[in-house]
Amino acid sequence: MPAELMQAPITMVRAPARACTVYDIEDHLLALANTVELVDEPDARTAILAEIGQQLRVARDKRDRAVAFLRHCTEQQRFADEEIQRIEARKRHIARAQSELEAYLVRVVDEFAVPDRKGVKRLDGNVSSMRIQKNPDSVVVIDPELVPLTYKDVAVTMPAYVWEAMLQCLSKEERAEFERWLKRTEFRPDKKALASELKAGQEIPGADLHRGEYRLVVS
Repeated sequence: MPAELMQAPITMVRAPARACTVYDIEDHLLALANTVELVDEPDARTAILAEIGQQLRVARDKRDRAVAFLRHCTEQQRFADEEIQRIEARKRHIARAQSELEAYLVRVVDEFAVPDRKGVKRLDGNVSSMRIQKNPDSVVVIDPELVPLTYKDVAVTMPAYVWEAMLQCLSKEERAEFERWLKRTEFRPDKKALASELKAGQEIPGADLHRGEYRLVVS
């Protein structure tokens, strides 16, 4: 170590007087660690090491409080999820009660109301009325395996270039007839294939690789 540096007075790096954040304390600890490496005088080293010990205790408390708050946030989210489930269960209960009452009132109106000139059955109150109206017919598929292919659609997932190659094998007339039966065509990027090529350094138009950011893991 140069003599000038050994003779130079050592100035202790004091912790900021204000309320310290975790970052402040960690930065202060780093400064103390860098300082102690430059000091040979025993008393000064002892003082710096004592300061490091004090700051380590403070840092541990700060870290514990930060982790405790993160755990509190996690617990509050769990509580919110449970509350959402409770509210959704209550919503289902109310909807079921409404559905049962509506079904009962449909039977009442159908049995006791006299159809008007348009054939509508209605029961009037003082400021409201109830009438019944037929819903559209709907299909119930009991066993999909028994339904003939004539009445089924098929969903196929394949690479887009394979799809295009298949179409290129058809004549213009065959392709036009084939595409006439297509109800929906959707091209979706294959992120797994994109990631493999992008990580290998390949440039792909319309896509880029977003590098994963760090996340905090507490224990």
